[in-house]
Parts: sequence; structure tokens; C-alpha cells
Amino acid sequence: MKKSLLLFMAVVLTGTTVLGQLSTRQNYDWDFQLSTRPQAGDAALHFVIPIVDLSADNGSDAGLYNGNTLAAGDLLTFKYYKTDNLVYRAGLRFAADNSHASGTAADSSFFNPIIEDAELETIDSRTIDRMYALAFGAEQHFTNSNIFDVYAGGEALIGLGKDKSIMNGTYFNGDIDNTTMTTSTTVFGFAGVAGFNVFIAELPIAVGLEYGWGGKWIFNGKTHVERTLEIDAADVSATSEWDQQDADLNNNGDPRQYSSLSRRQFNMDTNNSVRVNVLIYFNTDKDKPEPAGS
Repeated sequence: MKKSLLLFMAVVLTGTTVLGQLSTRQNYDWDFQLSTRPQAGDAALHFVIPIVDLSADNGSDAGLYNGNTLAAGDLLTFKYYKTDNLVYRAGLRFAADNSHASGTAADSSFFNPIIEDAELETIDSRTIDRMYALAFGAEQHFTNSNIFDVYAGGEALIGLGKDKSIMNGTYFNGDIDNTTMTTSTTVFGFAGVAGFNVFIAELPIAVGLEYGWGGKWIFNGKTHVERTLEIDAADVSATSEWDQQDADLNNNGDPRQYSSLSRRQFNMDTNNSVRVNVLIYFNTDKDKPEPAGS
């Protein structure tokens, strides 16, 4: 009992000492410098997180681009301060996906039975997919606060896409089937935007929100087909060209063929793109001092 009482008193005294130390602790006085607002000659890495994402090339969604969240296919987006209040913005995308395959089929065997008029003996196939997009615009900023920044501006988008597939094949019976399919797409869009940024203390970083109104044209998008078929046994050769489009099928379930086809789509709407922006600023002039805290 006596030992327990002594142990209890020791714990109480130790706790009192600790509380005394905590009560007399002095906190460090931070002096946050909020002078992180970018100025003329500064630039920014621009990351865009879409809240409303209506940017597909389907003719019904007028958004210009879906964002830049470090996902494959996103535009690389940047900003540059021409003056303290005039900002240029740009986004770039260059994409290509090419493949090539050629080969000769194995001979007919017990494990590989071949129907000569239905099986290819040699093939040579190629696919070429390319996409180029440029978004550009400007912003006019209205406030001079080092914390809160409001702006309005406009932007435009130009995009060129081309998908091409080539399939050349020779059957075991000597027939030849060569088919080339080419789909070209041109996109042009525009938008008026308004937004705000909040600059984070002592860091060259801003977070903001942007929304607006825009429209987009999608030209072409049809597929042009060229096909040559040679029947060796009948000594017949035929070549044909036509246009077709996705989801436009005839009664047999095959794409409907057109001797001439023109396609154009347009859509515009408000708030078709609502974005959260994250900006990381840096100086482009090596002689200019970096913002405080960077």
C-alpha cells in the first residue's frame, strides 16, 4: 500500500511538471508574405481538373478540351504573363499511333485446315493514327490583390485528326483483296471564360475555378474506302471507292455506302466546361528575383 501511494505521488508530480512545461511554451510567430502574385514575364504550368467535361468529338458536346490531369491524351497547358494583367494561355497535343504487320500463313495441315478461297496466305497491314490540337487564348485580370484574382477572357481550339488503315491480302487460291480506309477530322472551337484564382501564401501556386460559354464545329469525320478485288480463277479485277460513316448501317448490318458524303456538326452551350485550375508559377527572366517562399 505504501509503495502504491509513493508511485501515485510520483506520477502526479511528473504530470504537473509536464503541464507546467506545456503551459509556458511559446509559439513561433509566423510572418506570412503574400506577395506571390505573378507579374509580367512570369509563366505557369497549368493543370486543369474538369468538373463538367463535355469535350468529346461527337458533335453534341461543345467543350474544347477535357483538361490536363496528367492522363495520356491530355493537352499540355501553359500560361504566360505578357503584362501584369494580360495573360496568354496555350495548350498543345501531338499524338501518333502507328503499326505495321506482314506475314505468310502456315501450310494447310491436320492441325491447320485451310479453305483456299476463305483464308489469306499473305497479309500486309498498316494503321496510322494521328492527332494534332492547339488551344490558345488570352485573359484580362482585373484585381491587384495578392490573394484573390478575377479575370475574363477567351480561347480557341484547332484540331486535326487522321486515322488510316491499310489491309492488303492474298488468298491461297490466288485472289487479292486490298482495302484502304481513311478518316479525317477537323475541329474548330471557341469559348468565352470567366474565373478566379486564389494565391497560396509564400508559395508560387494558385488554385482557381473557371467556367464559360463556347461552341465547336466538327468537320468531316467520314470514312473514305478504296477497295480492289481480283478474282484469279475468273481473271476479274474490280476497284471501287465510297464514303461511309459510323452507326449508319444498311439492312444487312453493313455500313451504308455513299458516292459523295459531306458531314458537319456544331454545338454550343453555357457551362459546357467547368474547370478547377492549379497553377505553378515560375520566372522566365533569370535576373528577376523569385517570389517569396519559392
